[in-house]
Amino acid sequence: MQPRTTIQFPLHLGTLTLSVIATFCLSSCSTAKLGTSPQGVATPSKAVQAASAPSLGAGAGLEDLVSFALQNHPDIHAAEANVRLLLARVPQAASLPDPKLKLGGGSMAETAAGRIEWMTGVEQALPYPGKLRELARAAGKEAEAATQELAAVRLRVAADVRKAYWHYYLARRTTEITSENLKALALVQESADARVAANRGSQEDQLRLANEAGKQDKMLIESRQAEASARSRLNALLDRPSGAALPAPVFQAAPQKEDLAILQRRAQQTHPNVRAAAAHLQASQHRLKRAQLDRLPDFTLGLQHAAVSNSGLAPSANGRDQLFATLGITLPLWQAPRRGKIEEAASGIEGAAAELRSQETTLRHLLEDAWLRAQSAETLIALFDRQILPEAQQAFDSVLSSYAAGSQSFVDALDAWRQLLAFQLQQAANQSQLGQAMADLKFATGEPSPK
Repeated sequence: MQPRTTIQFPLHLGTLTLSVIATFCLSSCSTAKLGTSPQGVATPSKAVQAASAPSLGAGAGLEDLVSFALQNHPDIHAAEANVRLLLARVPQAASLPDPKLKLGGGSMAETAAGRIEWMTGVEQALPYPGKLRELARAAGKEAEAATQELAAVRLRVAADVRKAYWHYYLARRTTEITSENLKALALVQESADARVAANRGSQEDQLRLANEAGKQDKMLIESRQAEASARSRLNALLDRPSGAALPAPVFQAAPQKEDLAILQRRAQQTHPNVRAAAAHLQASQHRLKRAQLDRLPDFTLGLQHAAVSNSGLAPSANGRDQLFATLGITLPLWQAPRRGKIEEAASGIEGAAAELRSQETTLRHLLEDAWLRAQSAETLIALFDRQILPEAQQAFDSVLSSYAAGSQSFVDALDAWRQLLAFQLQQAANQSQLGQAMADLKFATGEPSPK
């Protein structure tokens, strides 16, 4: 028996087949680079995760607390993980399915060149050009939206810390003002005691003062409870134990000088909530294109090799191996599910467009409301500092002196004290409201938070 002859397949046939496969790969996977860095998507820095949280010193200010929260808040870590998750999906969407290796053996066909002993083959499924591209672009836009949502979470956490800080400021100032006014009430008490001792006053005045002091003690207890609750809320945002010590809050005026129209335009262009909604809309548009392309056939390219024995029955048996290429094509006959995919994608676009409009409308309202509240609070603070508080203090001092001298009544002295206390508490509320309005304004404008 002569040894079996195995021929080499023609070079030009193999080269042609590989060229066809490469051409389809390039046309179907032109966005494979989206898997590593889709346009507009930035992978969160791992240095932020690795860095240890800084300690809060006694002199830490509001922005120091914001920076602390941005490094430690679990919502931010969850949003960062979601960005990494969606980025990892992009190369999956852009990739071809794995090729198939086929082996065949057994009682196979007899040819003029001899009996086929065994067969091998490799096949590669190739989606219609553009299908993978649109799928990868949709995944890239979802990752881009997640990146913008991460930025929005950072803005929200920063705004929550700032507002909690100003709630804490108000509660603490209420405690301080109440304690200070108990001392002022003690001055009225001294004058009343002196008048009673000189038979120029009544014990009724002393009883009313004692009742007023009891009311202030009640207010002090409530303000201390509010201060503890506000401190607990702020520590929760900083991911710290609820009873952990915090630096004393300090009021620092930060007036907003920019025009509302300028802020509105900037927010509509740069706010991450708007950008995230726009990215979701673009992702839906790519999914619609992908659904429309699904009506077109996919392909399967193959390369087959058959090992032929020269011991066949035919006299012409020479053992020449067979090498041939195959092309398969799907038949998209069932269009009902494909129409369903198109309708689904079109509905997704409609919903994403509505969400974008909703974000823009909400942002306009929030920005205008915060801007007006800030302007109002600034005006009130200036009025109280310039006129109301000095006049109330002067009136109390004057009435207290006159009461001690016997020229004014106890009721006048008590009313002057109450008015001074009310104005001091109102000014603390004005300052807290300005801080909260500025926190909302920074969120609405998408002002970058400290790193």
